Amino acid sequence: MNTEVRETSNWREQKLFITLPYVLNNNDSMWVPPLLVSQKEILSNNHPFWKKNVHRFFLAFQDGRCVGRIASFLDQDHEAHFKRRDGFFGFLEAIDDQTVFKMLLQKAEEFLQSQGCRTISGPLNPNIHHELGILTEGFEHPPFYMLTYNKRYYGGHIHACGYHPLKDFYSYKLHSDDFRLSEKMDRIKTMHQKKNNITIRTPNLNDFMKELKFFHDIYNNAFLGHWGFSPMSWEDFLFLGKDLKLILDKEIILIVEKDKVPIGFLLAIPNLNEVLIKIKNGRLFPFGIFKLLVLKKRIKSLRVVTVAIKHEYQHLGIGSILYPEIAHRAKLRGYKYTELSWVVDDNNQMNKIIKETGGVIYKQHRLYAKAI
Repeated sequence: MNTEVRETSNWREQKLFITLPYVLNNNDSMWVPPLLVSQKEILSNNHPFWKKNVHRFFLAFQDGRCVGRIASFLDQDHEAHFKRRDGFFGFLEAIDDQTVFKMLLQKAEEFLQSQGCRTISGPLNPNIHHELGILTEGFEHPPFYMLTYNKRYYGGHIHACGYHPLKDFYSYKLHSDDFRLSEKMDRIKTMHQKKNNITIRTPNLNDFMKELKFFHDIYNNAFLGHWGFSPMSWEDFLFLGKDLKLILDKEIILIVEKDKVPIGFLLAIPNLNEVLIKIKNGRLFPFGIFKLLVLKKRIKSLRVVTVAIKHEYQHLGIGSILYPEIAHRAKLRGYKYTELSWVVDDNNQMNKIIKETGGVIYKQHRLYAKAI
């Protein structure tokens, strides 16, 4: 077969780039089609990430049929924070063909070399604050909302192109009836309530911008120094926040305050993929919108996206208040399962805490890297 890879150069090819996953994965019962409108949004040149970062989109063709895609890009925020010019790839989709993977990744590497990069890593869609990684374990489970899914062959093809594992991320599953509160956690919780004037509230969505600014400040403070983390710009954070607002259940978003000042938060969201898996083409119109509105109320699982506590308060063990509270609220609101995801494999403290509360690892995502 004749295989070629070329950069997208017009709106028709950009449309092919956006819609290719729906073609390649349509018959996979585990694949959850993202909303087409959200894919158009994140891959639009109007998205704040692409506005400020040099990038290229590539498509692979075999005998005229589109069989693969990849994005290749830099990240100014990452470069400014780490003081090095790393390159990245993302949005990788392809058929089970080593030649296609090799040619796509080669194109991504060549572009990044032309930009002065000496390393490439990914997949990131488009950075660590969004979707990341190749699924390497847990193929028998459909993905939760805002997590990637792929067929088993991806990891092998990437490895065969000279890439090595860079970092693994775990996803835990916890049944609402299985949550356990350890003696230590219970003791710390009681101590905080008595001595430290630490309280929990839910966000005021009527003053969304003010709450979002609290979240932005806490998020960038809390994860500074964590693996791969570079501060997220307000423009990017606002874009993501407005997107998430449409699906939020404010009763499972917890804001921690000390003396009435926000110092941390736990962000959990309903697992919208329970609905999206029933809208196979990713289109809301003409009939998908009705499924979304009806089935959204029946969602039985949620995803804890992140727990962020400001650096100066991380030694207090505030998770001892947050974890039992979210477990209580999840059960109260009818959520039967919780996924706690993207826990870095070497974050020993967080992995230990989740296991102690009853969480079980059931998926793993992996980032890959290569010198170029």
